[in-house]
Amino acid sequence: MALASGSPYYMAPASAKKMAADLATLPAWYADVESEVLVSDERQVSWLRKECRLSLSVEGITELPEKCDEVIPWGWNPSLLHRLESCFKGDIPMESIRLLSSRKSAVELLPKLRVKDTMGESCWLTSVSDVGLFSSKHEKVLLKAPWSGSGKGLQPLSGQPDDNLTGWMKRIISSQGGVVGEPFYQKVKDFAMEFKVSKEGITFAGYSLFEADARGIYKENRLASDFAIEKELLEYVSLSVLHELREKLLEELPVLIQGVYQGYLGVDMMVVRTTGGYAVHPCVEINLRMNMGVVSRIFFDRFVCTDSCGRYIIEYYANKGEARLFHHEMKEKYPLIMEKGRIRSGYLSLTPVFEDTNYQIYVHL
Repeated sequence: MALASGSPYYMAPASAKKMAADLATLPAWYADVESEVLVSDERQVSWLRKECRLSLSVEGITELPEKCDEVIPWGWNPSLLHRLESCFKGDIPMESIRLLSSRKSAVELLPKLRVKDTMGESCWLTSVSDVGLFSSKHEKVLLKAPWSGSGKGLQPLSGQPDDNLTGWMKRIISSQGGVVGEPFYQKVKDFAMEFKVSKEGITFAGYSLFEADARGIYKENRLASDFAIEKELLEYVSLSVLHELREKLLEELPVLIQGVYQGYLGVDMMVVRTTGGYAVHPCVEINLRMNMGVVSRIFFDRFVCTDSCGRYIIEYYANKGEARLFHHEMKEKYPLIMEKGRIRSGYLSLTPVFEDTNYQIYVHL
């Protein structure tokens, strides 16, 4: 939403602010050693020190320092850059990052990832009549706003749009330049390939195997080794296809990014059922930011026994005290079992749980 606005004065809705506040300690699990993590309040600093049985080599702070040589946010947007202007003087090409973060980038990248056993169609549509023409060629389509996230900004369409959907299309096309149109597919499994971009180049950071609900809203990630995830994907697609796609992305992503962005990014994919079996849609979306897939990948690689597997889950609690009750029940039922400094099994909350917590991220192995 902040990228869609493009304004340095964008104000996030209350629900987004509460989520950010509740989950503020999450970067402690993937930050580099001796980093400082900006958290919401002193309660969270205390929680990091007292509750966590794993050694985290970071420091929690509640205020921005007077000067920052480097800032690694979840994702860049104009309002964040405005907030940092008093302490951070880095040269961030914000408008270029904003444009690359549009779903239009996935439309442009998809045709360059054609390898054996892949499929997928995605179009950039700049008028209501373009949408109508695209929709007429398919039984059902999915329309996507260029800037939105976690299942938001998505609209299914079968046949002719009603007045409400037509109004939505006009607003998005007017404010964001167009919409992305895709046919509906018989999805079997969501997964992603994660990458890290630095001054030295781009490297493969690992796989992400995740689940989303019917609305496309992220639910959880599988905690498993890359080897275990590849083994699961081999039920549907060959190892050579996965590796060829990875190499294609290592070639094409630098061309797309052109030195504009540094940090983590993810390319969402899905296994699709076809008349002849299965195929991979190799570029559903590009997440030009830190994402839950990367966090779960780093967490597993740093803290979990390599032959263990489990779940990395984000949960929402509507009622006061609900999160704390769940937290204590899980700690009692599934105590954390450590082996040589790594997690073998059990439950661990990665974010603080208080009486007023609405959002939590936890792992269960």
